[in-house]
Amino acid sequence: MKRLEIDAPRGTGRPVVLVVAIIVALAITTLWFREGTNGPVHTARRAVMLVSEPFAAVGTFVTSPLRAAGQWLGSATVSRTDYASLKAENVKLRVQLAQTTEELLQSRRTGPLTAWASQNPGMKKVGATIIARPTDSWDGTVLIGRGTSSGVRIGDPVIAAGGLLGQVVEVTAFDAQVRLITAQDSGVSVIVQRDRAPGIVKGAVDRSLSLDFVDKSKTPKVGDMLLTSGLGRVFPADLIVGQVTGVSSSRTDLFPEVSVASLIDLDDVEEVLVLTGTVPTASGQGGGGE
Repeated sequence: MKRLEIDAPRGTGRPVVLVVAIIVALAITTLWFREGTNGPVHTARRAVMLVSEPFAAVGTFVTSPLRAAGQWLGSATVSRTDYASLKAENVKLRVQLAQTTEELLQSRRTGPLTAWASQNPGMKKVGATIIARPTDSWDGTVLIGRGTSSGVRIGDPVIAAGGLLGQVVEVTAFDAQVRLITAQDSGVSVIVQRDRAPGIVKGAVDRSLSLDFVDKSKTPKVGDMLLTSGLGRVFPADLIVGQVTGVSSSRTDLFPEVSVASLIDLDDVEEVLVLTGTVPTASGQGGGGE
């Protein structure tokens, strides 16, 4: 004989369980507030906390690296957001620093030239930069970035911070070749600043300088400064040519041997002045205005 089975609707017991749970919760809550600290509910709570405390400590210890990693990732996300703007600002500041440094160095290099120009307002002059240097010891010239379009002519003197650099020997519209005073075919009429003794400063293959044809009775001393004499109106008078670094002489020598050093370091010089127009005479600086 078949047994008749009737399935009860699903979920019919859930409201009963919920009601019972609410009644139990209300009862425990009421008992919690009415009993003392030594009541059964408080005692049960303390027992549960005592048993679960080791497990909570272990859980905190295990999850601490994960929480730390989460905090680091959060901060890293913020840093990446600002990274592009910080990098751009850093590049901008570095460019500004480089520009300021270059302006300061240029001011130091050109300071003596600017001072000389202000002290000689009656001379025409044009500023230029060196764009090519000697390639070997036999090459006694440099190339500057000014030419006939700027008023530069063959024969114009060229000075740098430290004194006379050389003389224009070739020129095009936009550049000019300058023969250095240290070139082996160069010669400059000078006087010794201390006693006005005349002589000729000549260059050499090794770019050294020497003072020739100076009277033995007026033999220079180490440290004496040599200035352009202005004779022949090739160079203006009183430009610094160099300083005496060594003197030797014997009774058989017609002239003393005098070694000279230029005050210009060719490896460092970048800016020069080309003296254009009429070269003033030795007695005074004439010529046209700027």
